[in-house]
This record gives sequence, structure tokens and C-alpha cells, in this order.
Amino acid sequence: METKWMKLYVDFAFKKLFGSQENERILMAFLNAMLKPASEKRITGVTILDKEMGREYVEDKNAILDLHARLDDGSKVNIEIQLANEHNLQKRSLYYWGRTYMEGFQKSGNYADLPRTISINITGFLLFPNYPERYHMAFDLRERETGFLWDDTLELHLVEMPKLVRLWREKRIGMGQDELVEWLLLLEAGDDENIRKELEVRAMDNPALQEAMEKWEDLSRDPEAIREYEARHKALMDQLSAIKENERRQQQRYEKGKEEGRIEEKRVIALKMLADGMSIKQVANYSGLSLEEVKKLMKN
Repeated sequence: METKWMKLYVDFAFKKLFGSQENERILMAFLNAMLKPASEKRITGVTILDKEMGREYVEDKNAILDLHARLDDGSKVNIEIQLANEHNLQKRSLYYWGRTYMEGFQKSGNYADLPRTISINITGFLLFPNYPERYHMAFDLRERETGFLWDDTLELHLVEMPKLVRLWREKRIGMGQDELVEWLLLLEAGDDENIRKELEVRAMDNPALQEAMEKWEDLSRDPEAIREYEARHKALMDQLSAIKENERRQQQRYEKGKEEGRIEEKRVIALKMLADGMSIKQVANYSGLSLEEVKKLMKN
């Protein structure tokens, strides 16, 4: 039977594949590709901190993935996926970073024990469209003029998936150039057979990616997991539809307001022309209003 691949940008599927302790090698490979630590600092151990893996996904209407992990050096990582632009990512990302950073810290604690905290945000929309080539950006705390670090405690990563997919389809980036490209395109592979085929080839030389694809396929064939996934996917699509509908209505109100503004501007001009003694026909001709509208202005 042909596999109906789960879409890994759905939080249920992503957590099952990347957020299960038995799949720590997959998460480590993904994080090493994303964070690109020096060879002597590569991640060799990870502990999943998220305590909500068993929650009821059907009731959870939140479309944001929230995966917490502690690395072998004590650093903490928070991964979030947001598919629709709710226009709050930058503020919310800092909030979740702060929550992760302070988690478990007591007033009597030592500030030196606060962990290096890394937030990774993967979006299905463009946050910085003015940088079309930069699908992966990293942010930290640096002095403005000289660029030296204040501290390495804060590290924020942003991946804008539409940029990545566009660059890949235009053949301007390839999977063999950067291992991160392979892991990120895995999120798109549920909808794209061409990506899956290329990933299968790349997986021959990447044991962790091979393991991820095998477990992804097993997950996509598990009847119980499929039921949970489909319910969560439907909730996610409903939320995306609601956001898009709200954006459409806001755009309609905006366009209506602009049109009303243009008409009001024409009326102001027409009234000035009438006050200067111009004929109704001249006023209509120069203002853009109809003769009937100019006559109504005269009566008012």
C-alpha cells in the first residue's frame, strides 16, 4: 500500500519524529546542522524537556510547535514552528526564550548557573522579505559598533521556509551543499515526491537522515498515529483558514476605507470649485464626480 506521508510541519508529527527520546540521534543531527558548532563542541547528547507529549492534540488549537530540549553541555533549546503570520513572532519568540531561560531558576540561585538558551523559529511565511537569499538567520547580543558579544546566553535562529523552497526549486541551493538544507526540506517532503526522492539518495550517506526517513515512514503507517495526526492536521488547517479569512476581511475594510477617502477628497475639491463659481459641468469634469453627485453637493 502506498504510504500517505505525514506532513512534518504539523506539530504532532514533528514531535513524534524529533521530540521522542528514542530518536535523540535524529534531533542531535538536526541541531548540529542548524547550530553548526565547532567540531570539538558538536552535540553528543540531548534530553527532551517537553512534558506535554501526551496531551490531547485534538483539543489543542495552538498551531505552534513548542519543543524543549537540554543539550549535553547544559544549554537549552526551544523549537517553534509557525505556519501562518499572526504578526507576533518576534515578541513571542523573545517571551518563550525568556521563559525557557528562567525555567527552574530560584531567587536564591546563582546567575552563573543560568543556561545558554537557543530559540529556533521555523516559519511558513516571510518575516524579512527584504533579504530574499537569507532563508536562515541567526541573532545574538553584540555591541553595535565593534560587534563583540555581550554574552553567548541568547541565540535566536529564524528559518523562512518559503525562501528555502524557492531557492531549491530554482536550483540555487542543493542538498549536498549544506546538511541543514536536507533536514529542512524533510519538512516539505510530505507534499513533494521529488524532494523525497532526492532525500532518499542523500540518506545513503547520512545515517541519521536515513533513520529519520524510516521512522517517518513507520509513523505515517501507524493507524493510531494517523488518527491523532489527521485530527491535529484538521485543527491546524482550520486555524490557518480562520487567519486567512480574517486577513481577507481586514484587506476589504482597508480597501473600502481607501475608496471612501478618495471619494471624500473629490467632494472637498468639488465644493471648493463650486465656491469659486465654476459650473456644475466643469466641477464634474475636473473633480471626477458625476453630475448627480455634484448637484447633491450643491443642495447640501
